[in-house]
Amino acid sequence: MLEQNGVDILFAELIQQDKLRLRYEGGAAFAYYNRERGRFLRKMIEQGKFGAHPYSDVFYRLGRLAAQEYIDADIFDDVDYLVPVPLHPRRMHERGFNQAEEICKGMSDVLHIPVDTEHLVRVRNNPHQSRSEFQRRKDNVKDLFEIRYPEEWKNKHIVLVDDVITSGATMMACMRKMTPIRGCRIGVFALGWAHK
Repeated sequence: MLEQNGVDILFAELIQQDKLRLRYEGGAAFAYYNRERGRFLRKMIEQGKFGAHPYSDVFYRLGRLAAQEYIDADIFDDVDYLVPVPLHPRRMHERGFNQAEEICKGMSDVLHIPVDTEHLVRVRNNPHQSRSEFQRRKDNVKDLFEIRYPEEWKNKHIVLVDDVITSGATMMACMRKMTPIRGCRIGVFALGWAHK
């Protein structure tokens, strides 16, 4: 577990900068994801996603491990759904799985919180972002997502889950779409935080 919750600070600042009117419940990441710290996690995630033979099991297992570490954390109190950041159907077909969904499945088995893959959908296929600059990332994710049946998330507590948080742009794009939903409370969680 990270000794300092910089992810929570990052999103609190981004929400304030964007002047989003939403109920932010907090954020966290399991480990660092960079060359100085978290090299092992980084290698596992990159091999799982981009290796010669991508495989989903590593994400499920890491999701379980992260949930065991955070089982008593406030971020998962009263959560109604774990929601993976969705892939575009084309990328899902190419890879064969959504790593964020596999993480959610592993977390769900430990935390007993259901996974919701129906409401948040990706409607546009954007290029990979791992090396994009912040403003380009923000532009890259504009109007990338949609919420189906938003009334079903009214007064629900949702935790968005992804494999890695870099600038926060992808999660923020999801949150912008969730903001109009009355009473919806939002948290964020990722396996890795690519903070220098």
